[in-house]
Amino acid sequence: MLLRYRSLQKRRPHRRQYPCARLNRKALLFATCSVLTALFLPHITQRNTYYGYRMRKRRLQPTAELNNTGATGADIIAFPFASRIIVSEVSRLIYCPIPKAANSNWKYLIRKFEGLPDYADLTKAHNVNVSGLRYLSDYSANEISQLIRDPSFFKFIFVRNPYSRIVSCYMDKFRNTDPVYVTTEYRLFLAQLFHWHYARKVDIYRDPRPSFETFVDELLKQAPIAMNAHWMPQTTHCGIGIMPYDFVGRMENLAKDARFVLDRLGKFEECFPSQQEIGFPPSGASKKMEDELYTIDLRFKVRAIYDDDFQMLGYK
Repeated sequence: MLLRYRSLQKRRPHRRQYPCARLNRKALLFATCSVLTALFLPHITQRNTYYGYRMRKRRLQPTAELNNTGATGADIIAFPFASRIIVSEVSRLIYCPIPKAANSNWKYLIRKFEGLPDYADLTKAHNVNVSGLRYLSDYSANEISQLIRDPSFFKFIFVRNPYSRIVSCYMDKFRNTDPVYVTTEYRLFLAQLFHWHYARKVDIYRDPRPSFETFVDELLKQAPIAMNAHWMPQTTHCGIGIMPYDFVGRMENLAKDARFVLDRLGKFEECFPSQQEIGFPPSGASKKMEDELYTIDLRFKVRAIYDDDFQMLGYK
């Protein structure tokens, strides 16, 4: 047996006889890991920091405990959502507008409270450069820390069931046939859903619109932080779980919750404006439309895309 073993060793040399090959493999593996680390570590670090805050706040009662995040001004100003949060020193409010969750109505009101003569101009209201409003990112980290801890400032947000919010977004951005919208904005939203190479080739007047299934499938390919604001997860868009909100209103209880916020702000005589009053027609989304568009498979996909919204905001 010993002679046979030695004979096999001569015919099949052990790898240790080729140290150079082994070293080359290790060097190649090390170099590959170094390149991947250099490429993705900054993104992973930022992502883990962001999700680390949110994971600590999973499954909370949203209106009761989301104001105890422990975040500082330095934490908040590091995230993109700081540039979306409106601050009104006149009305002592801090509000993060979420598209498809009555954000046009609130911007209309806040600009009115600010005394802006063109407060009804929603085109200006939605443009941060000409809205006449201040945003949290306009303040320093120390100032933000003081603002979020100042009890005289009321910090609120309005959210919506992800299933109905995404249908509203789809109807508004991809089924809207208003000539002005089609000419000025439709191609832009196509590019943000797909990419510019595709959007440039589309005949916006004749080509068929994307189906709801295609819309959802494209959302599955996008990172939440890189999504367009209209379909970005609400938790990502407004830093829910990081930004300490005092109150989370719901579109499903809009009249009651809006009244509570207005009373809390001391606007007892003010009424929450309807879509017709602000000149912003509804998207056409409805429970019936949801039932027509959703299949079981699409519901599973939307549930996966907006998992944080469902869990943190208590939707089913």
